[in-house]
Amino acid sequence: MDASTSSLPTITLKPREDRRLRHGHLWVFSNEIAKVDGDAPAGALVSVTAAHGAPLGVGIYNPHSLIAVRITGGVGAPLDADWFRSMIGRALRLRSQLFPGGRTYRLLHSESDGVPGVIVDRFDEVMVVQTAAYGMEERRALLYDALMEIDGVRGVVERNDHSLRSLEGLPSHVGVARGTADPQIIDDGVLRYHLDPLGGQKTGFYLDQRANRIAMRPLMARGRVLDLFSNNGGFALHALHAGASEVIAVDSSAVAAVEIERNRELNGLGPIDVRVADVFSELHDLRLRGEKFDCVIADPPPFARSKKNVAAARKKYVELFSGSLRLLAPEGTAFLATCSHHVTRDTFLEIIRESLFRSGRSGIILEERGASPDHPIHPVMPETGYLHGAILRAGS
Repeated sequence: MDASTSSLPTITLKPREDRRLRHGHLWVFSNEIAKVDGDAPAGALVSVTAAHGAPLGVGIYNPHSLIAVRITGGVGAPLDADWFRSMIGRALRLRSQLFPGGRTYRLLHSESDGVPGVIVDRFDEVMVVQTAAYGMEERRALLYDALMEIDGVRGVVERNDHSLRSLEGLPSHVGVARGTADPQIIDDGVLRYHLDPLGGQKTGFYLDQRANRIAMRPLMARGRVLDLFSNNGGFALHALHAGASEVIAVDSSAVAAVEIERNRELNGLGPIDVRVADVFSELHDLRLRGEKFDCVIADPPPFARSKKNVAAARKKYVELFSGSLRLLAPEGTAFLATCSHHVTRDTFLEIIRESLFRSGRSGIILEERGASPDHPIHPVMPETGYLHGAILRAGS
């Protein structure tokens, strides 16, 4: 299927549709294509050229997707075993600098690491993979084989049950692709966690908030801490370990509550008040009781699954953030976050401003935060920088 550039099928763009690619973006949308020359089935490697014939790169093609071409490079090097080893090797060298001696991190962050549509999270001995590109799905055996060559890796798990696959015409499936997928004990450099590679949300653990949990430790080290949408307790556990006098964790999932207790015991920590409840109802009840907290964490799941949902999501974020700010004690601190791909940084800051107004509180942003550095952002592709967070200090 893969060949030299001269023998590849050619995708020619419409006039004036090449500017974004010339500046480094890595996607060609279907409505930008003028013609396809040669046999180019889904998953084929194709050459992309501007309307006047200038070469723009080589990528994998899917005629059934809005993202018709995902650029993989500037030349027609085959996407073979050596290519996957090379890309993984480069990603490994970066992670070894970010987390010396660590064995828990995001190894591949799709286009940012040069492997389009592929997410790989390492949890000690197990690699968990999500694929959202037809061409990479076709070559997944090469990817899995290369991952199994990494020292200490004993298994590869597919967690291909996310909605993005349907946009590529790919079916959902979850299971062990290579080796074994035994439960792991992972660590984030401070605390340890139980992890089931075949369970939990996303790839099993939210690695993107890793640095933010540690950054919040000094601000969670005293008084009462409220962790909303606590999932498996990352922020709550760090708060207790850092010295908080009381920690309340709220999540609608009973499974998450069990995981918090297991992780609390694993780290030898004291009690956490874990509440299985709707977060918005709990916010209302806490406010009616006049309770105050020295720190509130509001890290919800994505409220906007598409651009058309952003307006409704914005209202929901304002409800959550303003409710959280009302519960802050004077000079308390909040960490507010959104992981919705379609909520931009500017929109996020607007949400914070409106939330302050509606809560009747004043405040200052101490720091804007994003995902941990093993989730690198491609500078021309804001889509790769989906997580926006802010550490906010309330006025008196």
